[in-house]
This record gives sequence, C-alpha cells and structure tokens, in this order.
Amino acid sequence: MKSDHEAKKDLFQYWLMEMEDRLDELIEKLPKELQLNYSPDSLLRLESWILVNYATVGDILKDSEKTMLDSLARYVGEVYRKKLKGKWKLYLDEPDNVFYELPVIVIENESVPPICPLTEVTASVDRRKGDYIYNLFQKKMKRMKEKLNEE
Repeated sequence: MKSDHEAKKDLFQYWLMEMEDRLDELIEKLPKELQLNYSPDSLLRLESWILVNYATVGDILKDSEKTMLDSLARYVGEVYRKKLKGKWKLYLDEPDNVFYELPVIVIENESVPPICPLTEVTASVDRRKGDYIYNLFQKKMKRMKEKLNEE
C-alpha cells in the first residue's frame, strides 16, 4: 500500500498530466474576448473576468467553484512557466513551508521565490485592483532580469 506522501506525489503527477486538457476546457468555457493566449497581458483580461464573477474570496472558495479556481490557478501558473521558464513543483517534504501541498512555479535561477498561482488568484479577488496578478508577474520578471544582469 502506498504511503500518504507517495499518493500525493502520484496525484500531483496526474494533475500535471491533465494540465493541457483542463486549460483547453477553461479557454473554451470563458469568453473568447479574453484572448487567453498565455501572454502577460492576458492576466489583466483574466483578472477582470475574475473580479466580475467573484465578489468575495468566499465566493471563489465555494465547493461549487473548486474546479474553476483550480483552472484559473493553472492558467496563471502556465503564464509564469512559459514566460519565465519555470516548472511546477509540489512541496511535500517541508510541512513548515508556506506552500506545503500547494502547486507552485519555481524559477531555475532562484532569484524569484516560488510562485503560488492559487494564492495569487484568491488574493486578486480580495484586493480587487484589476492588475494585481499582472503586477506581480511584472515584478518577478524584473527581478529575474536584474539577477541576470548581476551575473
């Protein structure tokens, strides 16, 4: 029988394997005008849609919205992964890590701390700025460029 740790690793691998299908479903479901093309600018359009559809963090955290929240977080994460050459990671060996058991994006040069798309999506609902996720992305990209210039 598999340990809890091994089962979680397997579930994460399955979650990664179904990434493309879940994102295709999200893009199909949301309005075409959002132009979800994995560009940083698409984060602005996506966040605008999120704010129109979710008035509070409680709304997006409802059981009925779990699949949507997961899909939105996947999309945000994939923008980071594709544009900043990151990779998905799940912290299972560090129970004290703030992102324990949450999918995060890690950037190889480590100038950028791990990025948790799920918390970025929920925080964007809480802050209601409209450019929260986009601005975080821009800050992380700037930090990476600065780190590269130092080397």
